[in-house]
Amino acid sequence: MPLRTSSFDYTLPPDRIAQQPNERREASRLLVVDRASGALEHRVFADLPELVPRGDALVVNTSRVIRARLLGRRDSGAPAEILLLRPREPHVWEALVRPGGKLRPGRVVHVAPGFDVVIDEM
Repeated sequence: MPLRTSSFDYTLPPDRIAQQPNERREASRLLVVDRASGALEHRVFADLPELVPRGDALVVNTSRVIRARLLGRRDSGAPAEILLLRPREPHVWEALVRPGGKLRPGRVVHVAPGFDVVIDEM
């Protein structure tokens, strides 16, 4: 079964989203999942060295999210969403679109008067 971005949609109450980083970064909260049992454990970032076994690799994601979520309507009037990821050339962006199955090449999303997005390729 293909992985879909809709699989990652969930409701997160605004009061559960940190607005500022923790002053003591090492005290930032960390949720640990035991893959064998599925048990969850609340830890802090300072515990990370004891959680990563010797010889394992730790990959750090230093990417940043740009605030570029475009909400619009398809020609049918149905809602559409475009999340811009990175520019590829002037006026052309790599993006995630929703609903992915309906926004095929050639389809148009009307974002604002005079501002339409044309889906170019998948």
